[in-house]
Amino acid sequence: MADDHNPQLPLEAGGPPNGGSNIVSINIEDEMRRSYLDYSMSVIIGRALPDVRDGLKPVHRRVLYAMSEMGLEHNKKYTKCAKVVGQTMGVYHPHGDSAIYDTMVRMAQPFSLRYPMIDGQGNFGSVDGDPPAAMRYTECRLQRIAGEMLADIDMETVDFVPNYDESTSEPSVLPTRIPTLIVNGSNGIAVGMATNIPPHNLTEIINATIDLVNNPSAGLIDVLRHVQGPDFPTGGFIFGKTGIAQAYTTGRGRFLMRAKVGTEQITKEKLAIIVNEIPYQVNKSKLIERIAELVNDKIIDEISDVRDESDRDGMRIVIELKRGSQPEIVLNQLYKHTQMQESFSMIFLAVVNGQPRELGLAQAIRCFIDHRIEVVRRRTVFLLRKAREREHILEGYKIALDNLDTVIRIIRGSNSRAEARENLYVWGKGADIVVNLDRQRLPGEELGLTYRQIDAILELQLYRLTQLSIDEILKELGEIRIRIAEYEHILASEPKLRSVIVKELEDVRDKYGDARRTVIVDETAELQMEDLIADEQVAITVSHQGYLKRTPISIYRQQRRGGTGRTGMKTREEDFVAQLIIDSTHAYLLCFTNTGRVYWLKVYEIPDVSAAGKGKSMQSLLNLQPGEKVVTILPVRNLEEEGKFILFATRNGIVKKTPLKDFSNVMARGIIAIAIEKSDDLIEATITDGKQTIFLASREGMAIRFLEEYDAERSGIGLRPMGRNAAGNKGISLKKNDEVIGVAITISDETRDKNRDEYAAALNMTDKLVALRNELSLAKDALQKAREDRRHGDSEDEVLKAAEKVADKAVDDAWKSLKALDERLGVSKSLILTVTENGFGKRTDIDEYRLTARGAQGVNNLKATPKVGKTTAILPVDETSELMVISQFGKMIRIDTKTIRAAGRSTQGVKLLNLEPDDKVAAAVVIPAEEIKEEDQGTLLQ
Repeated sequence: MADDHNPQLPLEAGGPPNGGSNIVSINIEDEMRRSYLDYSMSVIIGRALPDVRDGLKPVHRRVLYAMSEMGLEHNKKYTKCAKVVGQTMGVYHPHGDSAIYDTMVRMAQPFSLRYPMIDGQGNFGSVDGDPPAAMRYTECRLQRIAGEMLADIDMETVDFVPNYDESTSEPSVLPTRIPTLIVNGSNGIAVGMATNIPPHNLTEIINATIDLVNNPSAGLIDVLRHVQGPDFPTGGFIFGKTGIAQAYTTGRGRFLMRAKVGTEQITKEKLAIIVNEIPYQVNKSKLIERIAELVNDKIIDEISDVRDESDRDGMRIVIELKRGSQPEIVLNQLYKHTQMQESFSMIFLAVVNGQPRELGLAQAIRCFIDHRIEVVRRRTVFLLRKAREREHILEGYKIALDNLDTVIRIIRGSNSRAEARENLYVWGKGADIVVNLDRQRLPGEELGLTYRQIDAILELQLYRLTQLSIDEILKELGEIRIRIAEYEHILASEPKLRSVIVKELEDVRDKYGDARRTVIVDETAELQMEDLIADEQVAITVSHQGYLKRTPISIYRQQRRGGTGRTGMKTREEDFVAQLIIDSTHAYLLCFTNTGRVYWLKVYEIPDVSAAGKGKSMQSLLNLQPGEKVVTILPVRNLEEEGKFILFATRNGIVKKTPLKDFSNVMARGIIAIAIEKSDDLIEATITDGKQTIFLASREGMAIRFLEEYDAERSGIGLRPMGRNAAGNKGISLKKNDEVIGVAITISDETRDKNRDEYAAALNMTDKLVALRNELSLAKDALQKAREDRRHGDSEDEVLKAAEKVADKAVDDAWKSLKALDERLGVSKSLILTVTENGFGKRTDIDEYRLTARGAQGVNNLKATPKVGKTTAILPVDETSELMVISQFGKMIRIDTKTIRAAGRSTQGVKLLNLEPDDKVAAAVVIPAEEIKEEDQGTLLQ
């Protein structure tokens, strides 16, 4: 009967065969915890997380090593992927072919890795999520950059461990020269942790690495001088510098990615959003499907069509908008509802010394540097050992060659190789030996030959005994000793070892470095409409009834004077083009109204329509008050620029200048720019630096030129800066029924005289210049005296009239002599171009308009006749200027101003544009120099 205190369970009941003596009691919770931790670490270290040193998971490392062992270098032929998968699975990674092939595919996709490691041939999938072809169809080989991952692996630079069946060995880490973990990034999910490291630009990372190698005490601030942030293979925008900096500090951070887009004019009145780059790891086909769903579900109503026009040249998603839709509104909706805006959560987690750790960017780079130091040191030790072994052999050769006759006699006198080996060893120890050749005793020498040297001597081929071969051996011995000294220096000196690392990093950077693809902007910066519009010059036209449009300037090509022009804007019979300006799409437009108010408008906000299109009403673009109309538009890029002023001129001859920065507070409702009387109107505004001369012209053909810089001690000289609410000063005294039609800023006489002095001194003509200036001064004084005499005398006195006429001619002659000298000196001319309402124009040297006090009547500018009509516009030009003229009926012409004959003040000019009956010139503008292209000369746009 069994003992009650020692019960024995039968085997059928599950008891042990020995009666339970081997039973060990364990806690099920402890066993589950221990087993789960073991499993977790196995997954973390052996599958899910990359090693911080080479940036690879075991499967990636095994694939690259297997391909290297198979000889699949970048310059060798392609091999079937199935063969690579089989070799990897059979020797190194027995975890299934699908996992290995998926790894190979990703390493070959240019949209997955910033720098692909495998060169694939065949279908390796697409950014649309298309699966790759089966491994039996695709082929592969290593990329050239992958060779840098495996460089020096045969020089004992890394530890090798047995493979899964201990039939061979595999590297535990690759001796990479590239910080692959940072450059290509990584992602993976382990047990209870995950990693998500974005790719970076190779050039930036290596520059930062070099900085840390040279300066080990450098910190993250020094790294960020080189590294802007992640650089995705698919490009796009990154919003969030703060999130990036946080991730680089702590190892965790978050930022936004956005698609890179632009706009195109697809019809006269319809725009399309063009997507050229999408956020990293976004499926393009699913993105398009999502946009289509939003349209079908009426969540976004402004899209009329979406299509994929991508090809081998690049990505192109066309999102066609409905007529009148605003692209920025649609974009904001797309960013909100689709993956055109996607967040990236950075988790910089990697295996460091066998343990998972979250790292900052500087820490990760230092881990790579420590790995490179270890690799270079081990490589140098290996090379030093090999060099010393070779030196040892070469020293044996040298001993044999120095005692060649004795060595040969010993070998010939020996009965076998073993005997010869032993005889040479004994002889090298200094012992006397007797050889069988003639039973002669040979005295030994203390040479210290080793068996290894003796074996090399015995294997020495006879041709190596020629003098040439002997010299080669001695030369090699010298070179090998130099290399040994270099290796010893590297091992003994930390700075020298680091310099070797820097040199290799620079080589890698120069071979594989490229430009950034991803643009990084601050997280506080919103994507503005100007980011979607190309920065280009456009022609902006405003009709009399307030229709505004922009057209690329490139469609208007130069014609010869007197051409027929081309239609620039179709208008109604009762409407006509009133103003034309040319500037960049990214400029501000300060829109000044006849009542003296100013409104702000971006050029890109103006509709981009065809040359013949009507445009959009100004009322829909600006919040104009009743009775207001825009009379001039001033383009400005920087509203805060110091030393700049806006000069105003009114119809009644009032002028005023106000600092540009007074208009930097942009308001949609507009603000007062100049106080104007009810009987007056603002006619023009222009930019000035406050130190030039002001030129005003009237419709009846009068003009005045006076100094802009204010002189407090001289009454009527210059303009003092005034605030926005000031009314200004009188600029010109007008006759009855006359009005100002334009204002121009011209070069000051001080600058002109300085140029003359410099040129005259260079050509030794200073005396001639001084004489002409004196002559001009005397002539001006005589003219002034003659006018004063006539003013105080009898106006019908013919003698006084004749004296004034003579004095006036003397001034003209002095001016002509000075102008002739300018031509000899090469002083550039400053010309005023006058355009009349009947299409005539002339160029006049600015020097013909003498300086007067502000508020005077001025001088004659144009001989107005019924043929040429009254003055419409005045413009400052030079010998390189091109002119664009537009009529009230919308006819445009582009002219080289050199073809317009230079003429005096009181001339009629030449024909510029052939006008239809009842048509008049509405506006004229000088095209910016950067838009004048040589290929446009004499070309008519068909």
